[in-house]
Amino acid sequence: MSKERAHGIKDYPTLLGEIRKRPQVFLGGAERSVVLLSAFIGGIKYGEYFHSVPDHKKLGGFSWDSFENWVEEMFNPRRLTLDSMSLAAHLTSNDQEGFDLWFLWLDAFRGL
Repeated sequence: MSKERAHGIKDYPTLLGEIRKRPQVFLGGAERSVVLLSAFIGGIKYGEYFHSVPDHKKLGGFSWDSFENWVEEMFNPRRLTLDSMSLAAHLTSNDQEGFDLWFLWLDAFRGL
């Protein structure tokens, strides 16, 4: 597979941008869902692990570890054992608000 994947998606920032614009396409018809976003991204990561995809062929362009650490420092003072998507779901009243909150954190982390 070339560096340019389906729909021009070459890295996580591109993928996340496309999901944000058109979540229904990527999240099984859901309008916005942080739970389904977590499952979708987790599926990609698991598929790469399961199929022993070499690092240079994995979808990259984003430091998940740095982002997760930043979210924990900024928004998880009680140090709940939740990743960023689970924390966004925990802190909001519904799945759509969790989706929106997670993307606000992503924008802040990326300086957008």
